Amino acid sequence: MKVVYGHTDSIYVQIDSVEKAEEAIKEIESSVREHFPNVMGLEQHPVVLEFEKYYSALGVGTTKNRNAGMITWKDGEWLDEPEFVMTGFTAKRVSETKLAKEVQSEVLKWWVSQETLEQINSKLSSIYKDVLNGNYPIENVIKRSRLREDRFTVKCPQCRTKYDLREMAELKYCKKCSVSPSKFKTLEDRKPSIGSGIAGVIFACQNNQNNFDDSYLYLKVISNNTFIHPLTKEVKQVTYISGSNYKDFSNSSPDWKHYSEQVIRKAEPIYRAMDWDISNIRTGTIQKTLGDWF
Repeated sequence: MKVVYGHTDSIYVQIDSVEKAEEAIKEIESSVREHFPNVMGLEQHPVVLEFEKYYSALGVGTTKNRNAGMITWKDGEWLDEPEFVMTGFTAKRVSETKLAKEVQSEVLKWWVSQETLEQINSKLSSIYKDVLNGNYPIENVIKRSRLREDRFTVKCPQCRTKYDLREMAELKYCKKCSVSPSKFKTLEDRKPSIGSGIAGVIFACQNNQNNFDDSYLYLKVISNNTFIHPLTKEVKQVTYISGSNYKDFSNSSPDWKHYSEQVIRKAEPIYRAMDWDISNIRTGTIQKTLGDWF
C-alpha cells in the first residue's frame, strides 16, 4: 500500500482491491488507537477511520488539492457505472465559459480513463482548430456576470460625491469640487479597474443601449469601434462588448484566437502533471524527443 495523495482529513492510497482496502483500514485504525488511547474515557474512541471510495483510476495534479478520478465503489456498494469526480479545477467555476468548462471536464475524463497522449492530443487539437477558425457556437464563449451597482460606482476622493461610470463620458471635473475623474476611487478607496465585461457595459451605455437588468453577457471581440474611458477621457478601442441576450451578439466578430487559447489553458494542468508538451495541441502532432528518433 502506497500513499499517493492527501489533503485535510483524507488520504489516497494505491491498493489492489476493495477487500484489501477494508482490511487495511481496520489495521490502521487499530494501530492509531493504540498509539492514541481514549484517555478521556469517551463512549466511542475519537479516532474513527472510514473507507469511503475506491477509484479505478485517480489523476493527481501538480497543484495542491487538484485531483480527478473514476469511482467504482462508494459507501459500501459497487456502482453500476463509474462516477467521474474532480476537485480543485476551474471547470467548476460559474464564471467560466461553457467552452472552458467542457474542455477541462473532458480532458480530465480522458486522462483518468487512461487514454493515451496521442488520443487526448488529437481531440484537443481538433477543438482548438475549430475554435480558432470560428467553427464553434458563439454562446459557448460568452460569459455572464451579475450587474452589481457598486462595480460601476466611483467617488471623488475629496468631497466623496458618487458617480456612475456608465454616465461619465462627458464629465470632465467633479461637479462639487472640480477634482479630475482620473483621481476618482472605488467605494473601497481603490483605483478603479475598467476591463472585460464592465468596459463592454460602458460601451453599450455610451451608445444608448442600456437595457441591462440584474446581469449581463459579455464577449471578447475584434472591433474598430471605440468608447470614451469614463475616468481618463481617453478614446479606447473596444475589445469587449456586453449585451442582455445572445441576440445582441449576432453581428459581432469574436476574438477566436483569444478563445482558442482557453483550450490550451484548460488542458495545461493535465499536460504539466504528465510532463507533456502543451504546444502539441496547436500543432496537432506529437513532437518527438531526440531519444525517440533512435
